[in-house]
Amino acid sequence: MKTQLMNKTLVALALGSLVMITSGAHANDSRNSNGYGNRNAAVVQIEVATQRSRHESREPAFQHKHHNQRGHAYQQSQKFSQQVNARQNRQMDRIQAGKRSGSLTRYEFRELMHEQRHIRSMEQNFLADGIINPREFQRLDRALDQANRSIRSEKHDLQARNNHGYNSRWN
Repeated sequence: MKTQLMNKTLVALALGSLVMITSGAHANDSRNSNGYGNRNAAVVQIEVATQRSRHESREPAFQHKHHNQRGHAYQQSQKFSQQVNARQNRQMDRIQAGKRSGSLTRYEFRELMHEQRHIRSMEQNFLADGIINPREFQRLDRALDQANRSIRSEKHDLQARNNHGYNSRWN
C-alpha cells in the first residue's frame, strides 16, 4: 500500500517538474527579446495599455449592479469611519488641552489615552473586513459617548495638577 502511494507521489512530482521545465522553456522565448531574456520595455508598455483598455471596455450588466451595491456599503463605511475619526480627534484635542491646562492628572491622562487606544483598536478590528457596518458603527459611537463622559468628568472633578497640598510627583 505504501509503495503504491509512494509511486503515485513520485509520478505526480515528476510530471509537475516536467511541466515547470517546459513552461520555463517557453518563457525564455527569443521573440521580442534583446538577447538576454528581457523583453523590450516599449513592447511591454504597449501590451499593458491594450490589456487595460480591453478590461475597461468589458463591464457586464450584472457586475455593474453588484458593484453599485458594494459601492454604497463602502461609501457608508467611509462616512462612518470619517465620523468616528473626527470625534476621536476632537476628544484627543480635549485630552491634550486638559493636560496642558493642568485639569487632568497624569493618571487621568493615561487612563483617557488608554480608552482612546481601545476605541482605535475596535475600529481597526471592525475594518478588518473592509467596511464598518451600522451595528459596528453603533458600538463605536457608544464607546465614543462613554469616552466623552469620561473626559468631561475627569476634567471637571476638581483634581488638578500642581495644586497646593497635592504631591506633584504623583500627578
